[in-house]
Amino acid sequence: MADLNANTAIGHNMVGTLKVGGDAPSVVNNMLVRRLTPRECERLQGFPDDWTKIPYRGKPADECPDGPRYKAIGNSMAVPVMRWIGERVADEDCA
Repeated sequence: MADLNANTAIGHNMVGTLKVGGDAPSVVNNMLVRRLTPRECERLQGFPDDWTKIPYRGKPADECPDGPRYKAIGNSMAVPVMRWIGERVADEDCA
């Protein structure tokens, strides 16, 4: 079952959330659709490039397929957001 809102344009320089299952994350530009690469998804979540490129099922990291990378990114939380929340909690604890 496809999520109709997964690839909906939100606004200028904004992207919808990454989700597990359904269609792959994509970008619509001039009515052409391009799938986001795992590296682009990592950057959107605040991870370093190739953070999810790891050895997989006995294969070296360079041969890691995209599917498990998308799944790992989709199951993660955005690093900058988690940092912001953690800093606010720490500030309240110190106050």
